[in-house]
Amino acid sequence: MSGVGTQIKGQSLFHNKMHTMKLSLSFALLLATSSMVTALESSAASPAKANAEINGWGMPTDPDGDCKFFVAHDELLITVPGNNGPHDLAAEIKTVNAPRVLQPVRGDFVLQVKIEGRLTPGDESTLPGRTGYNGAGIVLMADPENVICLARAVLHRSGGEPMPYANFEMRSNGKLDRIGYANEHPLPMTGPVFLRLERRGQKIIGAVSADGVKWDVLKSKKIPADWPQKLKVGVVAISTSKEEFNPRFSNLQIVK
Repeated sequence: MSGVGTQIKGQSLFHNKMHTMKLSLSFALLLATSSMVTALESSAASPAKANAEINGWGMPTDPDGDCKFFVAHDELLITVPGNNGPHDLAAEIKTVNAPRVLQPVRGDFVLQVKIEGRLTPGDESTLPGRTGYNGAGIVLMADPENVICLARAVLHRSGGEPMPYANFEMRSNGKLDRIGYANEHPLPMTGPVFLRLERRGQKIIGAVSADGVKWDVLKSKKIPADWPQKLKVGVVAISTSKEEFNPRFSNLQIVK
């Protein structure tokens, strides 16, 4: 009996130590997360200041004045609130208030970026008649009515499961040329995703990757002849979710 008692006592001590280790690890992760957020906030670019250029990224635009931009090292975080209505680049529904950071580009270019963060919109939308949606993407824009966007997106229909996918859309003269479908190019729900947008003449080529090395090329789009040679290119955060959306962009590469 004494041997059994010693064994039980040893097991209790072992479990207590493991529990303490788990708590310590959780606390350390919490501190690390808090430190990262604090670091981002301490070096944040002020929201909606057209004259506050973010080095390497471009000019932030926050049409509604309710989003925030944070920078730490080579990483850009955009915060989109959940209960202030939709934030989109959809001229056909008169909603072009998505926060974005853009820089000018002329002629051919290649733009690449890494996207991380929680894309969990939930199945309730701030846009009547629509589903919950999060999209963190790269965008080519002549103006808010003439836009090409490639987004790491998650669509969540009511009562269903979230569907992560590459959403490659074009709008011309305020009209959606073709909607992106969730079943066309599924993406992983977690982990990083790399996006690439390339212009060759009037052709725009989109591609996605899990590692930034092996790329899946999507069906290209053609820029209308009346679009100017000088456009704007950069990153955008789109959300119709009732939850706050915080996508992270890093490893920005642009060749003009």
